[in-house]
Amino acid sequence: MTKEEILEKSRSDNGGKDIEDLEVQKSAATVAYFSSFGLCFLISILNWIFTRQIKIECWLVFFGMVCVAFFVKFARLKKLHELFVACCYLLIFMVLLVLFILQLSGKTGSVPGAA
Repeated sequence: MTKEEILEKSRSDNGGKDIEDLEVQKSAATVAYFSSFGLCFLISILNWIFTRQIKIECWLVFFGMVCVAFFVKFARLKKLHELFVACCYLLIFMVLLVLFILQLSGKTGSVPGAA
């Protein structure tokens, strides 16, 4: 096989994308996960400093995003580990959703444990 044939076979196996492109997308997703976690953490710290409350909206979005990402990974890879992690993130998301709805309804002013 020539180099061009190998590259063409690799692209056809990977949906028209080469290996370098797939690696860049993977590292970009990892950086996005960690930077969004850092932003949620920073927002939570600032909220605590200025209001003495912990707002959960950004964490709700973060865990919803990560939950969907792991369910998609499970759907494509069929690895039980991905399903287990997705279910854990779904559980966290559901708890945060309930707390968020309670905050909206006025039943609680902030996350339990916050001043």
